Amino acid sequence: MAGILEGQIVVVTGSGRGLGRAYALAMAAEGAQVVVNDRDREPAEAVANEITATGGKATVCVEAVGTRAAARDLVATAVEHFGGIDVMITNAGADRRGPLLDLDDDDWEFTIRTHVFGSILCSVEAAKAMRDQGRGGAIINVTSDAFYMGMATLAPYCVSKGGTYALMLVLAAELSPLGISVNAIAPPATRTEPMLKYVDTLGAMGLTDAQLAGFRSSILEPEDVAPLAVFLASPEGRTLSGTVLSVTADGPTILRGPSYHDPEPELGAALRRLFN
Repeated sequence: MAGILEGQIVVVTGSGRGLGRAYALAMAAEGAQVVVNDRDREPAEAVANEITATGGKATVCVEAVGTRAAARDLVATAVEHFGGIDVMITNAGADRRGPLLDLDDDDWEFTIRTHVFGSILCSVEAAKAMRDQGRGGAIINVTSDAFYMGMATLAPYCVSKGGTYALMLVLAAELSPLGISVNAIAPPATRTEPMLKYVDTLGAMGLTDAQLAGFRSSILEPEDVAPLAVFLASPEGRTLSGTVLSVTADGPTILRGPSYHDPEPELGAALRRLFN
């Protein structure tokens, strides 16, 4: 039985591990042809091999996002191997953290270049190719509610995710007339290496053992978030633009400003089909 993304060509940045890996595997499971990207070859090839071992189609592009050349290489890989690009997911992330007054210029530049420049350049280069193909497409940026929460020791990350959120809104306004939907995912606390390292620092910030236990119990798995990406890449999801989706233990939600809301009934039903 064909998946809802059958034949679609998808690039997922930072997909050698964590959430990006989950997005790539979920896309392939629905029939997409996937360009797996990571700054390191070994994890990227491992994910591509997972996809091909189950009959899917995948190729690898080893790049550290954040430069125009890397963005063009990612799009060119999709075009050369699969014949085009239909979906770009700007998931790649790498950040420096620590007390705000101790951060240096390199810490800020490294984080902002990866998150903000990576999202800008990969989105723009993908959009150019989608425009020239003439069949539309979908861009999915990855933001976070951290940008309005102001989380201690995560200043560059919070600032970067705020920039990604603003980028998504501008892209949606400009690209929707070209048939290119632009939306975002704001993952909740998810069991990834950076999140687990952050949790380890919370005790030193004054959280009690009970609070730490509660936070740890709320952490979701990357696979719990991946259906959001599948939905936004699907024909049904592409009817949206300028929307930020997230998920909690109770199901999918929409981020509006500093709070989450249940989706409208029709959208909620469509999303829940992917979570069941």
